[in-house]
Amino acid sequence: MSKTLAATLITTSSLLGGCVASGIYQPPQAPQTLDYSREVNANFDTAWTTITNVAGATFFNIKNFDKGSGLMTLEYDNIRGNVGSYVNCGEFASSQAPSKTSHPNPKSVINYMSINDIEMHLSGRANVMARPVSDSKTMVQVNSEYFLTVTKRIGDKTHKLGEWHFSSREPDTQTADVSYTPTRVTCQSSNKLENDFLTEVGARLPAGNVGTSQPAPDSAIAPVAKKKSRK
Repeated sequence: MSKTLAATLITTSSLLGGCVASGIYQPPQAPQTLDYSREVNANFDTAWTTITNVAGATFFNIKNFDKGSGLMTLEYDNIRGNVGSYVNCGEFASSQAPSKTSHPNPKSVINYMSINDIEMHLSGRANVMARPVSDSKTMVQVNSEYFLTVTKRIGDKTHKLGEWHFSSREPDTQTADVSYTPTRVTCQSSNKLENDFLTEVGARLPAGNVGTSQPAPDSAIAPVAKKKSRK
């Protein structure tokens, strides 16, 4: 091996070693409460009209709806803005700061998946169900399905770092490199999407018609079908 090549390898190794952060991956904790159900003080017709208006005014596309059953299916693709606020993939406990912060939480494990520019792509769908509780009350529930893809950009090329498929109720665990070490990373919903939708429905109802959040029984709405995690 020539001295020039040896020096180049040592320099490259030193630079790479200086960029690698040592630490421990901490999976996200299961939320104590799941805010995807809310009872509003409005009759079914008023609640349904409001749900339709909210869906049409946000980033959702209405795929199909059936007022008779109270079910509306929405789709969304590549949410713009702060994608990271909708997902929680845990943190990487390290004394070293990440090279770049694509996720709003500086400690997010996603920020440690590469020293290059990291991009997050989020798409999915949501089932919204409205169920009359009485003549003046309606239960509104949102159950979402998420497809999260994390990529890195090197020059004009994009490389996939990981892909997760989870729902409002169920997380997903896949293997991804964290600080150059293969790691089982769990991603789950932050429940921001569900909470924001329900909050907007309440805000558009006439004054005094906003109800309270209530835990949704497991049988109240069928969860979106989810693929099993790959082992």
